[in-house]
Amino acid sequence: MKFRYYFFKEQNRVYDKAELLTYLEAQPFMTLHQEGAIKIAEYHNNVLDMNASFVLNTKSIVPNIQRLNPAYLDLNIYVEFDVVNNTYKVSKIIDMIEVICRRFNFLVYNECFEDVLPFKRSLLTGAFELVKQAYKKKYEEEFMNYSKLSKQCLESIYAFLEVKDQLTNIDNYQILDYVFLRERETRLAYVAVTLDLSKPFIIPPSVQLVKIVTEDTERIVSLQDLKRKIGKYLSLVDSRLIDVYMVEERYFKAVKKTIAKLKLDEVKVPLREVPFKSVLDL
Repeated sequence: MKFRYYFFKEQNRVYDKAELLTYLEAQPFMTLHQEGAIKIAEYHNNVLDMNASFVLNTKSIVPNIQRLNPAYLDLNIYVEFDVVNNTYKVSKIIDMIEVICRRFNFLVYNECFEDVLPFKRSLLTGAFELVKQAYKKKYEEEFMNYSKLSKQCLESIYAFLEVKDQLTNIDNYQILDYVFLRERETRLAYVAVTLDLSKPFIIPPSVQLVKIVTEDTERIVSLQDLKRKIGKYLSLVDSRLIDVYMVEERYFKAVKKTIAKLKLDEVKVPLREVPFKSVLDL
């Protein structure tokens, strides 16, 4: 199911179409193309795995438009994306909507609104959350295919993924890859990393579990338990990044020996790996 925000203006439909298209084309992860007379700006953020379409149509598709205040005129412009999405990803679309509304004096509408309204972030986010909740309630079985993490946890993970490539002076370090694990009987997901101790490493934020892999064994342990044993060897990668730790090269051999000798309690709950794209905040 597609979720949409529609753009309106008050009293007139005058705006600089070329400037709007230039703005959209300049955005990262955006590609412009045309389908007949319809212009589409396709957004594909491969870091966050988020897709959306800004559509400049030739006719209105606003449902029940007759009930809206006639002073507000539909511009036949809207942005759409899948309603089954994480709020953090949708916030990137709302960022662009805010700029568009301010630069071109546009108003915005969604079916959850009583009428067309000036841009207000909380209203746009709230409408999306409301529709997503209703969709989940209606299609509960479909959501069993998705695993669940808290909004705060996912925000932390996505925010780190966006700056991950900007970290400096870490050429000799391994940024541990996220692994998402799920209990068999519930939708609850856990954030893990895989640690093979091949080189000095960086632990990203929001990690709960560590999958320690050696030539002979594989075990899943709590990060908190592990940090109690190797905490003195951990330091912040960057003071601006909360909860992102590294084992410096000078301590790596000591950490490797310490972990090899550790007798940590392993996680006993049966877990299976799930793809990140199937992890939601609902």
